[in-house]
Amino acid sequence: MASSDRLEAPDYYDRDAAVFAARYDSVSFDAVHPVLSRYLPASGLVLDIGAGSGRDARAMAARGLEVTAVEPSDGLRAIGAASGNGIRWIDDRLPRLTRLSGSGERYDFILCSAVIMLIAPADLTLSFATMDGLLADTGKCALNLRTPGADEPVELFFAHSDADVLAAAQTAGLACIDRGEAGDAIGRSAYFWRSFVFARC
Repeated sequence: MASSDRLEAPDYYDRDAAVFAARYDSVSFDAVHPVLSRYLPASGLVLDIGAGSGRDARAMAARGLEVTAVEPSDGLRAIGAASGNGIRWIDDRLPRLTRLSGSGERYDFILCSAVIMLIAPADLTLSFATMDGLLADTGKCALNLRTPGADEPVELFFAHSDADVLAAAQTAGLACIDRGEAGDAIGRSAYFWRSFVFARC
């Protein structure tokens, strides 16, 4: 496949944006992230990286948080933005988040859900460094990931071990303060999720 024809993650999700959005919205924030309520700030700025249909962004905005949602898929971003809720939507993506990095903004909580498996191994440490650069001194960064499915494009989805994730985070200056494992909230038996919460060292 020529580099110009290489499938990109936004294109993959744009093909069936409405289907993906309906799937994501079929479950609640708390069902997908059962431990995160204890880490969400009472007020402040929140960044949702890879916000998809906006399910998590809406849930956090409903708690009175000021949410910036980052989503590179035009289709998913349009669906999410249509729900309103005062959420700021931005077309950007890891590993660099070029539209946000350098803005001077610092977030009290960063959520990066179901995104890391779309990051190539060579970009894993840079992705964590980017998130660390956007995190407030006392902020928390939460992420979850799973092993790619056999039917998912190998040029888009990557397997990262826990050791890979923790090493990349440590290099970026983030310490793991919580981690867990869970089945898929949507009920897909082949998917098993690992979650991490980080704070600045």
